[in-house]
Amino acid sequence: MRISIFLLVFALAFPAAPNASAQDPGAQQDAEAAREKLLKASDELDNIQANSEATKTSVDAMKTDVAGLQANVTQLQTENAALKQQLADLQSAFDQYKTEQAQARKTLIDNVAAMIAAAKPARKKKEATDPATETPAPSADAAPKLVPATLPPPPDSASPPPETTGGTDATTTPVKPRKGYYHVVASGETLTMICEAYRENGVNVTVSQVRKANGLTEGSTLKAGQKLFIPKPGTSL
Repeated sequence: MRISIFLLVFALAFPAAPNASAQDPGAQQDAEAAREKLLKASDELDNIQANSEATKTSVDAMKTDVAGLQANVTQLQTENAALKQQLADLQSAFDQYKTEQAQARKTLIDNVAAMIAAAKPARKKKEATDPATETPAPSADAAPKLVPATLPPPPDSASPPPETTGGTDATTTPVKPRKGYYHVVASGETLTMICEAYRENGVNVTVSQVRKANGLTEGSTLKAGQKLFIPKPGTSL
């Protein structure tokens, strides 16, 4: 707009210059000076306009960049909120798992304690009434003879079958029965948990001993309802 005004002034001013120069040489010099000023001002306006357009383009680009950054920040905030929620959910699930594990451990220990307590009177009663534990009185005409007092395993223990030796008489070699407990695996129980529960109740058994007594390997997994033999310390495996 300003350029058009200056050009209009320039066009109106200079046609009158020849008449002025014919009458007054000073007027011609003034007209030339004015013309130079107008040309200079026009150049400056062109430069200002070009710079203004470049600045406007730069500002528009910056606005676009800012809008993109704002969108990225919003997305990051959304993702951060989602991650926080996932972390809270994981923490809640972990806390619940710990609570359930603690409850399962307590239940296991209580069940083992009840089983051991119930097995002790039964064993004592069996030992008191089992005829195999009684030594017959020697007769008057026979030399005293000792009868082995080998007890069968109690109801809660396992006794491996006697081994037979080769030969035509099929004699058997007495095998000392192993003492211990049968444990039925519940859902979620591990060998470590089971052994800890028995140790809590005075049965000092290790995971390695239980594996050996049941023919398990380190890669074996327990199943709910599986029956394990828990040997007592000091018994042969």
